[in-house]
Amino acid sequence: MQLICVDEQHFAKLRGKGGVYVDKTKAMYDLFKDGTYFFIARPRRFGKSLLCSTLAELFAGNRNLFKNTWIDGSDWEWKKHPVLHFDMTNAISGNGDASITHKKLLLMTAQKASEYGVEITNINDPASALQQLVEKIHAKTGEQVVVIIDEYDKPLLDAIDKTDKYPAIHEELRVFYSPLKALSDKLRLVFMTGVFKFAKTSIFSGLNNLHDLTFNPRAAHVVGYTEQEIRTVFAEHLEAFALKNKLSTVDMMAVLQSQYNGYKFGVDVTTGDLSEGVYNPFGLNYVFQEQQQLAQWFASGSPTALIKKLARDQFADIEPQNLAFDFRVLENSCNPDNITGLSMLYYAGYLSLKNYTKSFGGDEITLDFPNVEVGQSFSKLLLPLITKTDDNRIRAAVKALGKTLFYGKLDELHDLLNHILAQIPYGLHGARAASTPTADNNSNPAESAEEEARIDFTAREHYYQTVFHLLLAAAGFVVSPEDMTNRGRIDITVILPKTVYLFELKMNQPAAVAIQQIKDRDYATKYRTPGCQIYAIGIALSDQKRTVEEVIWEQL
Repeated sequence: MQLICVDEQHFAKLRGKGGVYVDKTKAMYDLFKDGTYFFIARPRRFGKSLLCSTLAELFAGNRNLFKNTWIDGSDWEWKKHPVLHFDMTNAISGNGDASITHKKLLLMTAQKASEYGVEITNINDPASALQQLVEKIHAKTGEQVVVIIDEYDKPLLDAIDKTDKYPAIHEELRVFYSPLKALSDKLRLVFMTGVFKFAKTSIFSGLNNLHDLTFNPRAAHVVGYTEQEIRTVFAEHLEAFALKNKLSTVDMMAVLQSQYNGYKFGVDVTTGDLSEGVYNPFGLNYVFQEQQQLAQWFASGSPTALIKKLARDQFADIEPQNLAFDFRVLENSCNPDNITGLSMLYYAGYLSLKNYTKSFGGDEITLDFPNVEVGQSFSKLLLPLITKTDDNRIRAAVKALGKTLFYGKLDELHDLLNHILAQIPYGLHGARAASTPTADNNSNPAESAEEEARIDFTAREHYYQTVFHLLLAAAGFVVSPEDMTNRGRIDITVILPKTVYLFELKMNQPAAVAIQQIKDRDYATKYRTPGCQIYAIGIALSDQKRTVEEVIWEQL
């Protein structure tokens, strides 16, 4: 089988080793043949660095590296442009000190000047150094310069929770990037990548003409692996993996799809269509190399800053009813002062686009875990924090719940769910209700009390829905909270290979009401396929007792 270079980010080295390369040159041609200034945000370890390296070789005219790729047979001009490729991970500092970022920027420009044999006269100002670098290389070569800046935001992410140091680093980068706009006649391409879209109006105030590809459907597959690419490029590895697991390649592909697919990046705002989902290349490379189902992408990073942000907001951002919101919140650039937990979860790769709904009041986007790997791993991380319950107890509860649904022992759900809820401290059952605004002081006291009671049990219902959602995701199921149909939203849908469970939760109402809602709104239609068993599960919650009063179920 062809060599898989698991984490090789340099295109020339990858080609030199004869490693598997998923050909993205058609997408590069379509995106970058015309135009100058581009930006794209993608999660970490998603192929951004390899994309940058490939573009650097492409614009340097190194055609020999592109043999047997799509672009080699195209009308690409293969002009040799001078390329300035900056990897901003080299500009970070462990303590978030802007002075070190300043020095690293100067060092990078000095190194590039040495490579091209030009002299920079002002060695104390990174912005001036960058401007001179472009101008002098252009004058020396007579060719327009290509500037590629990979992980532009890494210095910012390094200091995102250091409020005393972040502004100074932000200013260093803003000033450094600012000359690029005025140099347009000397530039063939400026391409920047990052994890987050830190405000154009600030970090890019001097470079506000970037064409943002983050949600552009044409850029949806420029990184990541599509189903077709896996079936063709990794055909031998897929067949070997299927054989090892005693599955057909079709069934093996279905397993990989639920486990690792689901990252959707492109949005057609006219039709509301989302792009085809893609696989994280870093994770899939490990799976095929080791021939094991591994959660390598999740294990490769520690979302400490993100967890802190969610905890400060009492984890409200991950409540299922909050996963649908105005698309502009996600699309707009952000900064540490106003970035939402949901935006952080999306851009970091822990949530992905699931639905896009057009509306006169503002188009709505719905987020969800992209796949089982992320849902299972992230839920296991969050559950002890949200429930204040010991890790071992959580693991035992997840295991028991997984077995109950996998083997269809639905009569055991009532006692099992109450066993789980009994372990959660009293004050956490709807704790956010206390901070929810209530009626003003001039309102009727009886009405105020009624409103407070309503808010209280609504918050509890949302809390239980969140806990149940995370428990089911941690068990390794494909789970859809607030699952949208043409007749409404299902509280939680759990999808197994030949079984679908539709959960509806009701606070202070009989479980039969939940079952009737599922039937009246015909939620099952969305999942009716030959050989698939569909079950409606109604759960009645008690506001006063903080328990599951009743669980009833019915096969539809």
